[in-house]
Amino acid sequence: MAEELLPPLSPLSQSFNTPIMPFTIIVVLEFEKPFNKSQIIEILRDLLIPISPRFSCIIFTDNDGVKRWKKVDLTIEDHIIIPTFPSGSSSLQDCNDKHFFEYLSQISMDQLPQNQPPWEVHAIMYPTSNATMSLVFRLNHALGDGYSLMSTLFSSFKRVDDPLLPITFPVASSSSPSSYGRMNSLSKVSSFISRCVNTVSDSIMTLLQGMFLEDDKTVIRSVTPRLEFVPRTILSVTFDLDEIRQVKNIVGGTVNDVIIGLISFTIRLYMQKLESVSGNKRVSALVMMNMRMLKGYQNVEDLSKANEWGNQFGLLIISLPLFSDSKNVSPLEFIIQAKKEMRKKMNLASIHFSAILMNILKNIMGSKAVAGLMYSTGKNTSLGISNIIGPMQKVALADNPLNGFYFTVGGVPQSLNFTVMSYMGKLRVITISQKGFIDSELLISCMKEAYGNILEETHKKRAAESS
Repeated sequence: MAEELLPPLSPLSQSFNTPIMPFTIIVVLEFEKPFNKSQIIEILRDLLIPISPRFSCIIFTDNDGVKRWKKVDLTIEDHIIIPTFPSGSSSLQDCNDKHFFEYLSQISMDQLPQNQPPWEVHAIMYPTSNATMSLVFRLNHALGDGYSLMSTLFSSFKRVDDPLLPITFPVASSSSPSSYGRMNSLSKVSSFISRCVNTVSDSIMTLLQGMFLEDDKTVIRSVTPRLEFVPRTILSVTFDLDEIRQVKNIVGGTVNDVIIGLISFTIRLYMQKLESVSGNKRVSALVMMNMRMLKGYQNVEDLSKANEWGNQFGLLIISLPLFSDSKNVSPLEFIIQAKKEMRKKMNLASIHFSAILMNILKNIMGSKAVAGLMYSTGKNTSLGISNIIGPMQKVALADNPLNGFYFTVGGVPQSLNFTVMSYMGKLRVITISQKGFIDSELLISCMKEAYGNILEETHKKRAAESS
């Protein structure tokens, strides 16, 4: 009987299946009620695994040297891990929070087995401050990007208020109407030429950053070799999405602009407390952009229509403003600068160029070359940022309501990484930072301070506008 082979891995997915980039995606689901092991097996067998055949596949190299997915017999029990925390901690939620994040940090560095489908589910049977029990999915990034994996989970969720109604998602802000249509012919040609020149320039800078152009060494960027194997600290902080929308309305931006501006301000405060910061230091962030270019999901059906599994994203490098004298800079200026930077980058084709370049490198030099370029791009930048939009309503999996869920990424060659996810009107920010180098508690404190200052300035602006 012929082997059942699925299509080859994309260039990005192949690069994630090399020793150079052992990236893993970690998704945490926080439940109101506990599951036992048999219930977890049932959920995986009936709800999640049938959605994509990749969950029953290993990565196989065929006779032509092409890596593709190969169907195998799946034993679900082999993929379920139930850890044991230190004795006596089951009633101490604060203590369990500490053990929980330490456990996440530990598994973020572990390698997944090569002889079985590359995913695991860790059942944390201890109550934490936000859950009675938690399920932690750890998956090889080759399975798909955050969009693919989260859409798999979303399709298994049901609304708590009415399971028959569709789950809905926040609608991303539409871009402002372009003035391009109002230009005369000469202006259109000039604008087109300018965009082409800027695209080429930006693409060259991105390529140089991936080869040898590095950010400056700072208190958020160490030069420790093979950072992806260095112990991490994982922490979480939550903000109100309505408040963030108030900020975005004041600056005329998007929620994404506010997130990047908040992170920029946080980095500035953190660096200010630990070192003398000059405005000419090079500090940049690597932002993962979804190449499906969706402006936002209306519901799960819309999200699933594309049926685009795998890794389909581009690399966007943005400079973070430091402002040498930040005491005289409005907190909102960090968001305004983030907005300007994102507008400039999104008007270029450099994101698409990065995807095209990876395909060219894969065809000429193989997947290791793609992995090498992506690895060095991450290593040469100061931090990473990725975000996913989540449901607006409270949802349940197998009739068990979720208090929250979020994701992070393991195996990144950076000292600091931010992942952001919305759910039920809240925005959850997860920091994963180099243990012993980044003061994670101070970093979270700086983020709360930055957020408070931004809100205060927003309220002043609103009051001035209404008076």
